Amino acid sequence: MKTAKPRWWQSHLFWEAATGYLFAAPAIIYFLIFQVSAMLMSLLLSMTKFNIRTAPVWVGLDNYRNLLFDRLRYPFFWHSMWVSIKWVIMEQPLVIVIPLLVALLLNTNVRGQSIFRTLYFIPVITPGVAMAAMWVWIYDANFGLLNMVLRTKTAWLKTVSTALPSLVATSVWGAIGGTVFIWLSALKAIPGEVYEAAAIDGATGWRQFWSITLPLLRPTLFYMTVTGVIGSFQVYVPMQLMTGGDPDNSTLTYMLYLVRHAFRYNEMGTATAMSYILLVIILIATLLQFRYMRQRND
Repeated sequence: MKTAKPRWWQSHLFWEAATGYLFAAPAIIYFLIFQVSAMLMSLLLSMTKFNIRTAPVWVGLDNYRNLLFDRLRYPFFWHSMWVSIKWVIMEQPLVIVIPLLVALLLNTNVRGQSIFRTLYFIPVITPGVAMAAMWVWIYDANFGLLNMVLRTKTAWLKTVSTALPSLVATSVWGAIGGTVFIWLSALKAIPGEVYEAAAIDGATGWRQFWSITLPLLRPTLFYMTVTGVIGSFQVYVPMQLMTGGDPDNSTLTYMLYLVRHAFRYNEMGTATAMSYILLVIILIATLLQFRYMRQRND
């Protein structure tokens, strides 16, 4: 006599869920082994004195305490944090607004749209080193393209007042391509019937933008802002390749300072502690955005 199988064994929903988990298992295993375990290990290392060459020595919360309060040992900790905050404030509005304006233009019936889209996407596929080398030449005080156009001799990357804004312009140029296509996809998703109804009611172009386009783009705006702020706090490549934190540490961002402690000063424990401080700051900024920004278009 055969034993009756349990009802859950015969359930279609059970096998559907099991199939889903089976396909997701490699990603879940990878996440647990290489992400979660690495985070837990780095959290432990942040409470040690560790220079890679020797065994870690447990120091508890000393790394965090020294970073926050010991200005003699870590004189540029708060300075680098302020530089990163200034970077976020300067870069993010431009990275969001300029690509949106470009996407609005590309969303119209402009001749040669495919050519413009290709040109705007070129910075996305350009290697960071090549892009940095090109912009260093553009900003060169003696032979740079920018000074040739403006007929000046400004040392853009070697002057405190212009170094960080110059890097912001470089970052905006590099990020505009991918961001434009995100905005363009969101614009294409807006039903044309909405604009037709607004036109019948007498709404002009600007009125349609403020009352229809912008509200319907609110989910995309929320996504772009959250991910953009997270990425901006972790900026590193432009400073490392173009200025090295100079002049007078005016471009010394938090991530650049962190990498210096990790690989120049051989203070891996301190560097991992800095990474968790940055994690808390990014988490607070993200929670504030979730709290005060509208995420839906209703």
